[in-house]
Order: sequence, then structure tokens, then C-alpha cells
Amino acid sequence: MSVYIEIVIFNNFFLDLMLLLATAAVRRRKVRVWRVLLSAALGCTTATVYAIAPEWAQILIRILLAPIMCAILMSAQGKTVMRKIGYFLGTTAVFVMLTFFTGGVVYGVSYATGIDIKSYALLGLIAMAVCALLICVRLIVRKRSLQGKTTCKSTISVGEVTVSVHALCDSGNLLIDEASGLPVVILSQEVEDKLDDFVLEGYISVSTVGGEDSLPLVGLDEVDVEGKKFRAMGALSRKNFDNFDIILQNSMF
Repeated sequence: MSVYIEIVIFNNFFLDLMLLLATAAVRRRKVRVWRVLLSAALGCTTATVYAIAPEWAQILIRILLAPIMCAILMSAQGKTVMRKIGYFLGTTAVFVMLTFFTGGVVYGVSYATGIDIKSYALLGLIAMAVCALLICVRLIVRKRSLQGKTTCKSTISVGEVTVSVHALCDSGNLLIDEASGLPVVILSQEVEDKLDDFVLEGYISVSTVGGEDSLPLVGLDEVDVEGKKFRAMGALSRKNFDNFDIILQNSMF
């Protein structure tokens, strides 16, 4: 059967867009629109010309395409080279696993129905619908985080020092330390002054109103949130907040 080039482009673009948005969701990172679109456009263009590319070029595409798309999608987090490499490899691994899973589903459906669904726009339409769903879920979570901010009493322990704090339960904080996998709470300057026996573990990038910012990252022995105890890392904001002392990560309440 004939396969139209516009169908191939349409399907590839929205499949790549779906995979990139899903990767960002799994990694719990906000991404810029231009990065997502640029990465999806690169993946779409490369996949379209793959069939007519020479064998050596196909080998390079299979090896390099996923890492390059992930590098465009998200800037590497952390100041040290090892942290950046770890973050990049983790993002690429998630993207590759989602790609293989999606490819397996497409192959399974095609095998079960006897129809090569990659040749029809339905595949792209389904991917477009999933993209819209991912975006809607993200917007709903963001809206709830803005409307439902509450505080609770918590304690933070570092070494022999334990400090009682008012913690903001903000589901907008999705920060995770890539090296340890621990959730990251954001500490005010006042809390930092009280817990002065810190060990600097590195830096973490956060999104602020003014753009991207890099905060020092320190180890915390324990964070107690209304009786629930967590191991966590602390990002030093170097400023004081209104009506609360720390911002909890969204998995901690």
C-alpha cells in the first residue's frame, strides 16, 4: 500500500512529542515549550529520512538520536560534571524505555489486527490526544498547587540540631536530587542559619519567576512531617519566606 509522506511526518511528530512530554512528567521537571518542539521536530525529521539513509547513517541515528533529543529537552542539572552526566543518563534511559514500550504497543496492535497502523493518521491522532491529556493534567496539578497551599508543623534534623519549622505543602515542588534519588525541600535563610552544620552536596537548578536559578544542595538527616519521617536533601534559597520556613516536596505530604 502507498504511504504518504505527510502521514509519516504527522505520526512521527506527535509520537515524539508524546514521548518527550511523558519523559518530562516521569522526571518531574518543567520544560520550556521551545525545547519540546525543537526536540520533537528533530526526532520527526530524522525518523522521516531514516528509511532512505545509508546504513552507516542509520547506525548513527540509532545510537545518537535519543541522547541528542534528551539533551535538547532538558538542560543537565547540577554543578558537578558527575551530577550532570547522571541526570542526562537518567533522562535518556526514561525516554528510551518509553520509546520501546510505545513501539511494543504499536507492534502488538498491528499484529493483532493485521493492519500496519503506522501507515494511518489514527496513530498520530491518538498520540496528539495523549499529549493534550498530559498537558491538561500538568495544568490541573499546577492550578491546585496555587489554590491549595497549606502549612503544617515539621522538624528538620542535621547532626545534633533539630529545628521546628512551619512547612508549606506545595505540590508545585517536584524537585528530586538526581544523585541520591531523595526528595528536595527548599529551606529559608532563617532555617539555614539555625542549622549551620551543613555539608554541601552540590547544586540543583530550580525554575523561578525570573527564570532558572541554581541553589546549593545540602544533606538533611531527617525531615519529620506530622509524624512521617523522611530522608531528604535541602536546597538553600538564601531568602526568607512569608508565613512559612520551608517548602516540602510534593511526595512528603
